[in-house]
Amino acid sequence: MKVLCLVLLFSTPSVGQPWLFYNVENLFDTIHDQNFHDLEFTPAGSKKYGSITYRLCIRQTSRVLHMLQKSHYRAPIVALCEVENRSVLDDLIRHQGLRVHGPWNIVHFDSPDYRGIDCAVLYNPDRIQVLYTERIRYSNDTLLTRDALFVRYTIDEKRFNLVVVHLPSKRGGSRESQWKRNLAISSVLTALDSCISPTIIMGDFNDPLTQEYGPSWHVATQVGAAGTYKYQGRWNAIDGGIANFPFQVQACDLPLLLQKDAKWGGLKPLRRWQGNFYKNGFSDHLPVHFSEVVGIRK
Repeated sequence: MKVLCLVLLFSTPSVGQPWLFYNVENLFDTIHDQNFHDLEFTPAGSKKYGSITYRLCIRQTSRVLHMLQKSHYRAPIVALCEVENRSVLDDLIRHQGLRVHGPWNIVHFDSPDYRGIDCAVLYNPDRIQVLYTERIRYSNDTLLTRDALFVRYTIDEKRFNLVVVHLPSKRGGSRESQWKRNLAISSVLTALDSCISPTIIMGDFNDPLTQEYGPSWHVATQVGAAGTYKYQGRWNAIDGGIANFPFQVQACDLPLLLQKDAKWGGLKPLRRWQGNFYKNGFSDHLPVHFSEVVGIRK
């Protein structure tokens, strides 16, 4: 499958366009879906995940997005991953913390991930006109994972293509699972190989980003925090993006999202879960802010 991309020439923009991405760490509802392995996120499951915990998860996610929208990280379009379904997104945009920065519309498709988690996009329809949406599927008989999400839209009379990805994890070993991430990103790039209009791919790559995506794609150096995800004492910049235009990326290291790392030193994300124990945190990933570099594209 190839996404049809139209050529559109731009004059130099006066303002760079912003985006936000956030891995929200297992934003599930409490209802078991028999098609997926989500029993742990039910009242009878290992996490004893009931309506009170669910409402706290919605509140904490909305709280983060509220803080970001009040800051210089604000953006009229927000990409998310690790959301279970449309109803969770509906509850999120109805929560007061996010609603006050709206209105918000949703782009979401169910995907075949074995746990039932998906990518999604929230956008302000007062600023953004969505022209086309589609999922880019790379699952097969041996790989059931989340689809990439493609959104074509206009903002301030400029057209952009946005792709949200959550590439397969390193479950089973980094080397052993590398073929899954290679297959996923290769499928996305193939679907976009006719794109000449401004296109950005953002999300959780589950690997540090490299320069090996081809001559058309820029990989921005992350500024600010040392990474977005901390594992065994090391920060890793696995949440990021690539684009066919110059852009900047910055981890949103707001103090409220961090806690002291007693084992490894320094700070780490104040995560939502520690095993089966709910910590009333936010996510094990930091949000990421992207901005188009002004005055480069002709």
